[in-house]
Amino acid sequence: MAVDRGDRTPERGVPAMERTGADKSVFGPYRVIQKLAGGGMAEIFLVAHQDLPDKYFCLKKIRSDRDEDDSFHTMLLDEARISARLTHPNIARVLGKVEHNGHLGLLLEYVDGIDLIRMQRAFSERQSQLGLDVAIHLIIEVLEGLEFAHRVRDEDGSPLNIVHRDVSPGNVMIDVEGRVRIIDWGIARAERRMSQTEAGNVKGKFRYMAPEQIAGHVVGPFTDVYAAAMVLWEILANKRIYDKLELGEMMMRVSQAKCPSLDEARPGLPSMLHDVYRKATTRAPENRFQTAKDFAEALRRLPTELDPAGCRVRLKKATYTARLLESRRGYERAVEQARRIYQETEDSNLEGALMRALEEPDRVEKHASDVPPLPAEGLRAAKRASSSGSS
Repeated sequence: MAVDRGDRTPERGVPAMERTGADKSVFGPYRVIQKLAGGGMAEIFLVAHQDLPDKYFCLKKIRSDRDEDDSFHTMLLDEARISARLTHPNIARVLGKVEHNGHLGLLLEYVDGIDLIRMQRAFSERQSQLGLDVAIHLIIEVLEGLEFAHRVRDEDGSPLNIVHRDVSPGNVMIDVEGRVRIIDWGIARAERRMSQTEAGNVKGKFRYMAPEQIAGHVVGPFTDVYAAAMVLWEILANKRIYDKLELGEMMMRVSQAKCPSLDEARPGLPSMLHDVYRKATTRAPENRFQTAKDFAEALRRLPTELDPAGCRVRLKKATYTARLLESRRGYERAVEQARRIYQETEDSNLEGALMRALEEPDRVEKHASDVPPLPAEGLRAAKRASSSGSS
């Protein structure tokens, strides 16, 4: 189905922010600050409204090399329509559509925090892990957001039957207040989408998929239940599930629901938790928890005392610590790059060398959460690094 995107410019395939003569730093009324992420279909940018420079949002727009594909525009419109109904504390909001020179973008809530991948990396670096009660609390929060999505109805009261289909550590964020938020409903399945997923068309990340999803069969809330159990395994293990398997073997095990046991994640867990996990990851969908609510209630019945307020405080601290570690890593990489620039170019301008290192994302990996050092600290560190490298 073609989508009317309004008048197009003759420069096909060139995004609005990158055309000759256009201001690369704006998209509609929003000032583009930096690119945050990119995928097969779209890119996400950190932006601020030109009239509200201190309030941040995310802008999701189709990649320039995919901009002429109407199916991607249809998917983006579907995401906007579906996400508009998802108003829940555990779901990051889509705020609306934005157009710029005939190009479509989605304005998303900016979740100031980190995803579970980055949190796991920080715990690994510190040789630490989340407490069992915090891990269970985190998954219950995910399940509450999923339960809301699974039950949401359209404007006329008809069930949308939404299934996320991509529940994974990268799509679960912890904000700076310790709240759990599900993001990225871009491949969510829903009734009456403009773009329908054909039978056998598999979308999502293989290692977190339920068997019916990887086989291209009918999915439902039970599919997200399975994926949430995979995320629980990773939180407890503090490593990726199937991390040592080749792709073919991993896909075979996923298709047969031969997922690792909780003993492989963390020894000594309560036997009741093993039972809950096995039910959530049963191969036959009809034998699993049929709803996210059922899974969450089973977790609440475990002999583990849960204090939601206390768990949020601990997640808040974990988020803060992880961001500090990321900032330190980014800072150290920038200083090392500045030292190389200084030595290779014999540039006497240390401040310029450091600034170039911090500003070149292709040479120094940066994160949206990186906190740049104060200029004086940066110069002192660069001088120390340069001196130690030449001695």
